[in-house]
Amino acid sequence: MKLQKLTIKNLASIEDAVIDFENGPLSEESLFLICGETGAGKTTILDAICLALYNETPRMDHAENEKYKDLNQTFSAKKEDVAINDSRQLMRRNTSEAWTELEFTGSNETPYTARWYVARAHRKISGAVQDVRWTLENKKSGAQLNKKNEIKAEIQAAVGLTFEQFCRTTMLAQGDFTKFLQSKESEKSDILEKLTGTSIYSEIGAEIYAATKERRTEYENQNRKLEGIHILAEEEISTIKEAIATQNAGVKEAYEQKTIALAKRDWLKKYSELLLTREQQKKMWEGKQAQLQSDEFKQKELLIKEWNATADARNWLSTLKQQQQQQQQNHAQAGMLRASFALLDGGSKWLCGFLEEQEDKLHRAEKYLQEHSPLLPMFEQSQSIITGLKSALDAQTRIDTYNAHLERLAAQQPVKVKERTDKEAALTRKEQENHTLQNEINLRNKQLETMDRPALQDKKNKLDAGRENLLQALSALSLLAETERTLNEAKENEKALNAKVEACQKQYVLLQTAFDSKKTSYDDIRTLYDKQKEAVEEWAKEARSRLAVGDTCPVCGQEIKSLCKDEDFQSVLAPIRTSLETKEKEYKEAEQALNNNRTESKTYGTLAENARQSTARALRSYNLARTDAQAKCAQCNGIGLSTTTGETLKKLLEENKLEADKLNEKLTEVQKLSAQIIALQRQKDECQKHVDAARQAFNSADRVLNELKNSIVNYKSLTANEKENIRATMDRVTPHILWEGWNTEWKNSPLSFIDRLTQATRNYRLAQEKQRELKSAIALIHKELEGININKESIDAAFPDWRNAPAATQEMEIKDLGIAWNNLNTQASGLKQSISSTADQMARLQKDLTGFYAANPTLDEERITVLSAWSGSRIEALRASLQTLKEEEVAASTSFHLATGQVEEHINRKPEIEENENLETLDALIANLEEKITAGNQSIGQQKLRLEENTRNIDRIKEEKERADRLREEYLKDGDRLCRHFGDERGKNFRNIAQSFVLKELLAGANFYLQRLTDRYELECQAGSLTILLRDFHQGGSARPACTLSGGESFLVSLSLALGLSSLSRQSLSVDTLFIDEGFGTLSSDYLNTVMDTLEKLHQMGGKKVGIISHVEGLKERIKTQIQVRRIDSSRSEIEVVNTL
Repeated sequence: MKLQKLTIKNLASIEDAVIDFENGPLSEESLFLICGETGAGKTTILDAICLALYNETPRMDHAENEKYKDLNQTFSAKKEDVAINDSRQLMRRNTSEAWTELEFTGSNETPYTARWYVARAHRKISGAVQDVRWTLENKKSGAQLNKKNEIKAEIQAAVGLTFEQFCRTTMLAQGDFTKFLQSKESEKSDILEKLTGTSIYSEIGAEIYAATKERRTEYENQNRKLEGIHILAEEEISTIKEAIATQNAGVKEAYEQKTIALAKRDWLKKYSELLLTREQQKKMWEGKQAQLQSDEFKQKELLIKEWNATADARNWLSTLKQQQQQQQQNHAQAGMLRASFALLDGGSKWLCGFLEEQEDKLHRAEKYLQEHSPLLPMFEQSQSIITGLKSALDAQTRIDTYNAHLERLAAQQPVKVKERTDKEAALTRKEQENHTLQNEINLRNKQLETMDRPALQDKKNKLDAGRENLLQALSALSLLAETERTLNEAKENEKALNAKVEACQKQYVLLQTAFDSKKTSYDDIRTLYDKQKEAVEEWAKEARSRLAVGDTCPVCGQEIKSLCKDEDFQSVLAPIRTSLETKEKEYKEAEQALNNNRTESKTYGTLAENARQSTARALRSYNLARTDAQAKCAQCNGIGLSTTTGETLKKLLEENKLEADKLNEKLTEVQKLSAQIIALQRQKDECQKHVDAARQAFNSADRVLNELKNSIVNYKSLTANEKENIRATMDRVTPHILWEGWNTEWKNSPLSFIDRLTQATRNYRLAQEKQRELKSAIALIHKELEGININKESIDAAFPDWRNAPAATQEMEIKDLGIAWNNLNTQASGLKQSISSTADQMARLQKDLTGFYAANPTLDEERITVLSAWSGSRIEALRASLQTLKEEEVAASTSFHLATGQVEEHINRKPEIEENENLETLDALIANLEEKITAGNQSIGQQKLRLEENTRNIDRIKEEKERADRLREEYLKDGDRLCRHFGDERGKNFRNIAQSFVLKELLAGANFYLQRLTDRYELECQAGSLTILLRDFHQGGSARPACTLSGGESFLVSLSLALGLSSLSRQSLSVDTLFIDEGFGTLSSDYLNTVMDTLEKLHQMGGKKVGIISHVEGLKERIKTQIQVRRIDSSRSEIEVVNTL
C-alpha cells in the first residue's frame, strides 16, 4: 500500500491541511520528521489516516467506553449524549463540519480515495452532531462504497491489514515495548498480548476450560436428574387401578340420578313458562278488541272516506286561492310600474332640456374656430416649431457649459506642465543610481569566475561520495562481524535442541509401553466391576420383588422391618471398587506423564525447527552481509576483504576529512563573495523598482498634460458646432410663426413663448374635438327621443289612466333612458295580459265549486279546507295504522288459542313427581350430584396421571442413563485431558505456551535491527518464560536483565522490538510508510546518528519511508524534510511541509 495525499479539515486542532506524499519534499526523501509543540496536533495526522481507512483511531481505543453529558457545550451547542470513545469527539469545537480524506494505492495496485466525514444538523454550529459518513471510492472503476461492512472488507483486501494490525505494523509504539521491558513477570503476558495481537490464544485456553467445565457440570446434572426420577411399586399400581374402578361405578350411578332430576326440573320450568305465556296472550287479545270498538277508530275511518270523496273540490279550492293571490300581485305590480312611468317621463323632459344645452355649446365652438382660422397653418406646424425652438435653447445651454470647462482647463495647464518636468528629472536620477549598482555586480561576478566555483564544488562532491562509500564499507564490515557471530550461536543452539528432541523421543517409547500396560489392567478390572455391579443390581431388584415389609425372612425366620437400600447392596462391590480406583489412578498418572512428554517433545521439536530456520536465516544474512561488504569495500579504491581492511578504511577516512576541510575553506570564500553579489543584486532589484515607479509617474504626468490639451481643443470645436446649429434651426422655424412681434417675446422669455404657442395650439385642437363630439351627441339624443315617444304611446294604449298620474317631483338625468322605456313597455304589456287571464280562471273555478256544494250539502268550504290540511302521505299512514290494528287483533286471537293448546299438550307429558319435589329441591339435588361427579372424575384423572407419569419415568430412566454414560465418556475421553494440559479459567496456560514461540520470533526480528543500531547487545529469552535477557558483548557475552538498561539503550532495544514486530506482522504485505512516535530525546548524539542511519537504510532494504514524531532539536537539524505543525491560536493549528536545506 502506498500513501499519496492526505487532506484534513477541522479535525482536533488542525483547521485545514493537505499533505502530499507523492509531490513536493515528501516525494524526494525516505525519512521525514513530524514536529511541533506539545498539543499542536502531530498525532492528529495519524488519527486522520486511521479515520479515513478504518473509521477508528488508536487514541479513542484508550478512552473509557462510557457517555458524558455535554453540559458546558464544549462539543455541541445542544445537550447531547456522546460516547467518550466516539471518533466524532475529534471534530474541532465551534465548527459545523469536519472530514479527512486519504488518497492511496492498495497492495492490489488499485487507486482508492477513502473519506471520513461528520457534520452538524443543517451545517450550523448550533446543530446536533450527525452520524459519520464513511465512503470508499475505487478510482479505477469509479465505484463508491457507502456501507461500513463493505468498506471494511474492501479496505482489508486493499491494505491487507486489519485496524489492529495496521496500528501495530505502521504506527510503531516503541513506548509500549519500553513498558514491556521494564514490567514485572506477572505483567509481561498482558503487555505482549496487546503488542502482538495474540489474545486469541487466551480465548482458546479459556474456551477449552469453559467447555470442559460445562461438560463436567452437564454430567453431574445428569446424575442428579437420574436420582430425582421416582418409579411406583407393583402394589401401588394395583391399589391405584382398584380405586379407579370403584370411583367409575360411583360416577356412573350419580350420572343416572342426575338425568332423572334434570327431566323433572325441566318439565316444571316449561309448565310455568307456558301458563305465563297464555295469560299474556289473553290480555293482548282483549286490548286489541277494545281499540277496534273505540270512537277514535271510527272517526279516523270517516276522515279517510271524506278525504277520498273530495279530491276534485280540494284541487279547485286550492287553485282558486292561488289565482286570487296572483291577481293581488298583478295590481301591486301595476302600481309600481305606474310610479316608474312618472319617473321616466320626468327623465324624458330632462333629456329635452339637455339637448337644448348641447346645441348652444355647439354654436359657441363653431364661432371660436371661425375667429382663429387665419392661424391654422401655424397650429398645424406647431410641433415642428416647438421642437426647433427647444433644440436651439438646449444648444445655447451647452455652449455656456463648454465655456465654463474651458476657463477651468486653462487655469490647470501651467500646473500640469511643471508637474511633468519634475517627474522627468526624478526618473533621470534613479536610472543613474541603477547603472552604478549594475557596474559593481559585474565587477564581483568577474572575481567569482576567476575562483572556478564549479570545479571546487565538483571536487567536494567527490570527497563526500568517497566519505559515504568509506562509511558504508565500515558499516558493512561491522554488520558482517555481527552476522557471523549470530550464525555460530544459531548453529550451537540448533545442535543442543536436536539432542533434546532425540532424548524426548527415546523417553516417549518407554512411557508409551508403561501406559499401554496400565491401560490394559484398568480396562480389565473395569469390565469385571461393571459385570459385578449389573449382577448385584439384578439381585437387589429380584429380592425386592419377592419380599415386602412385614414378611418373614426365609433365611432367619424373623419378621422383615425394612428393606435394604441401594447403598447397602453396593457395599458388596467395595473391594473391587477400591482396586478399580487404584488402577485408574495409575493409568491416569501414566497418561499424564505420556502427555507431558508428548507436549515437551512437540515443544522441543518446534523449537528445533525454529532453530533450523533461524540458522538458515542467519546463514542467508551472513552471505548477504559478506556480499554487501565486498561490494562496499570494492567501491573504496578496490580494497578487498582481509584482517586489515578496517584499519585501511579508517586511514582513508581520516585523509578524506583533512582534504575536505581545506576545500571547505575555499568554498567559504566563494560563499562570502556570492553573498556580496546577492546583497548587491537585492539593492539593484530595489533600485530598479524605484526606477520603474519613477518612469510610471512620469508617463502618468505626461498623459494627464496631453489629455488636458486635447480637452481644450475639443470644447472649442463643440462650441462652434452648437452656434451653427442654432442659426440653422432659427432660419427653418421663423417663416411658420404668424404672430406679430414674436421676436421680442422670444428674446425676453423663450420658455414663456414656447408655453404660449403650446397652449394656443392645444386650445384650437380641443375646440375642433368638442365640435365633433357635440354633433355626434345631439344626433344620438334625437334618435333616443324618437324611441321614447313610440314606447310611451304603446303604454298609454294599455293603461290610459296613467296619463293623469301626478308628474315627478323633479326632472333628472336617467342612465340608459331609452332602454328603461323599452323595459317598462314590455312589463306593462305582460301585466295587462296576466290580469285578463287570471280573471277568466277565477270565474271558471268559482262556478265548479258552487256546483259541488249543491251536490254535497254536508260539505262546505270550511270542511274542505280542513281536509286539504291532510297530505296524501298522512292519509296513507293513517289507513296503514288502522289496517295494522285489525291484523294485530287477529294475530293476538290466534296466539291465545295456540298457547292454550300447548298447555294442555304439556300436561299430558307430565312425569312422576313427588309432592315434596319442586324447582328448589330439584336444583339442590342436581348441584349435589354434579359436585360428586366432578370430584370423582378429578380423582380418576389424578390416578391415571400417576400411572402415565410412571410409564414415562421408566422410559426416561433408560434414556437418561444412556445419556449419562455418554456424557461421562465424552468428559473423560477429550475434555478432561485437554483441559489439564491447556485449559484454565483465564486461558493463561495456552497463552504462555503460544507466546513463548511468538516472543522467540519477535526477538529474532528485533536482533536483525538491533545489530545495526549497536554491536554491544543481543536479545534472548529464558526457556519457558517471557523474561528477556540481553547478551552484553562488552562484558564478555554475559546475560543481564533488560531493566538495567539506560534510557537511551532502552530506547534502542524498544525501537528494535517495534521494527521487528512490524516485519513479523507484515509477512509479504507492503505498506510504504512507517510512523514512529516520540522517544528520541533519551539518545546521545552518537546513538542518534546510528538510529538515523538505520532508519534511512529501511528505504533501501524494503522501500519504506519513515516518519518520526518528535520534539528533539537534533532531529530537526538532521532531518531536512519536515511536516511542521504550528499553533495559530489556542484552538487552531496549521500544517506546512518544508525542506529546511
